[in-house]
Amino acid sequence: MVQHSSLLGSECHEPKGTDTASSGDVYIADGAGSGAWTTRQSTISLHVHDIASAVDFYLPMPFAGTISKIQTALGGAIAGSDVVFTVTNSSAASMGTLTITQSGSAAGDVDTLAPASNNVVAASDYIKISGNGGATTHVDTVLVVCVDGV
Repeated sequence: MVQHSSLLGSECHEPKGTDTASSGDVYIADGAGSGAWTTRQSTISLHVHDIASAVDFYLPMPFAGTISKIQTALGGAIAGSDVVFTVTNSSAASMGTLTITQSGSAAGDVDTLAPASNNVVAASDYIKISGNGGATTHVDTVLVVCVDGV
């Protein structure tokens, strides 16, 4: 009898669930002899050096996909007003806004935008992120864009 562990290349079968997985999904092993199919996801990070300045960022999209989430992690407490980031696609259609609330803010605060429309991007496209500069303190933040299906 041939041992399963001694099978080579063409003798091996596809992972379970290939018949129901969506195109572009990847199989992630759990380390315990099993796993699950999941949508491929990539992230793109942007370091915003001073959220007290009104500014526009044009963030390139190196691959096609659907933007599922945009998050910020605050580098410190902010004073003044809330900071609002408005996100649009390259056609200037809004994906929504992400607000960093000034009241009670602290280093490590995470805020999230989950765009429900205008969030499909093509390879070599860009998204525009506009900050209103509402804070009066010069605080850094990291902004992360999650792209599904890449």
